Amino acid sequence: MKKKYVSFGDILLPSDKTDMTKFACIACDQFTSDYAYWNKLGQFVGDSPSALGITYPEIFLNDSADERIRRITQNCRRYLDTGVFGETAYDAVIVDRSTPYCASRKGLVVKIDLDDYTTDLESPIRATEAVVAERVPPRMKIRENSPLELPHIMLLCDDPDGILVEAAYKSRGRKLYGFELNMGGGSISGYAPTDVKAIENAVAALAEKSAEKYGREFVFAVGDGNHSLAAAKAMHEKHPENQQAKYALCEIVNVRSDGIIFHPIHRLCTVKDKRDFISYMQSKTRGLPAVSRLTSGGEYYTYNLPQDATDGVALVQRLIDEYGCEAVDYIHGEKELKEHALGENKVGAELFAPDKSQLFDTVNRRGKLPKKTFSIGEGVEKRYYLEARRLG
Repeated sequence: MKKKYVSFGDILLPSDKTDMTKFACIACDQFTSDYAYWNKLGQFVGDSPSALGITYPEIFLNDSADERIRRITQNCRRYLDTGVFGETAYDAVIVDRSTPYCASRKGLVVKIDLDDYTTDLESPIRATEAVVAERVPPRMKIRENSPLELPHIMLLCDDPDGILVEAAYKSRGRKLYGFELNMGGGSISGYAPTDVKAIENAVAALAEKSAEKYGREFVFAVGDGNHSLAAAKAMHEKHPENQQAKYALCEIVNVRSDGIIFHPIHRLCTVKDKRDFISYMQSKTRGLPAVSRLTSGGEYYTYNLPQDATDGVALVQRLIDEYGCEAVDYIHGEKELKEHALGENKVGAELFAPDKSQLFDTVNRRGKLPKKTFSIGEGVEKRYYLEARRLG
């Protein structure tokens, strides 16, 4: 019997009495150096039910983690008890998202079996990047104690004919929600599917095509949410008796979509001596073919990178690790990098994004990419927490 790779059911949405614009909030790994963003969001949400109250923005990871996780668990239970989520559980949700940068990015929210996901080359659902180790344990603690999961995991399929996500959208059923997202995130609509069997058949067809191309099935690549999926996998292995925890809720998007644009994730380094670090990076990369920039205090300095973007990320990360920076953050957007590099003892290193058309081939050939190699879209385009599922 062939594997199905996707499962249906158990998906909860905020009820009609919940303010959706206040409820939905951006992925926790965004704006990790921008306190103003999160403070403004907190002021907008106020005391209203919100995903902000049941997720853990990574900008606050150095705060009192245990206390924050305790509040998250309490809020999840309170939201379930007080009707913040509706009683209907949906099989899947077909998503259409518009952002300030793209008119439409379509997705399909379903469950995946975590037994189909590993980090090795044999897995049909594969991690694309190494993880930042310290960012996994807090997510594991949340998942272990929380009765709910809200995903920002995005899985990519390589579907040039549009037989999965695009076909599901064309045959979509009734509209489940439609509203403006907060903080300049654009707008989003969700629809019920009309034929889950057709979705299963499309996934099976993609699995068969991938086996023909790669010699083994490679159905989905993790486009975003590597850390969340790693945490979910670890908790499944820790508690195999919990049948709900063996699944993870994800959004599937076609890597061929015009709404999927790969952006680099730049490095923001805190160092004792900015000039010494800049000289170090320039000397260690001298003679390489691609020219990029370091930024500090509003000024730019050139340095060099390999032609291949993935090799460039690996090199810069290695040099940063070997130098011994006091802190490293991962920044989306050149403008944001320059602004954050205005701070005392801050230096930003600009990187290049890999070619999205080569993602599946590259991951199949070399395995996981270096941590924080690429980002899908700009910061405001990241997935907003919205759909939820009981963890048992």
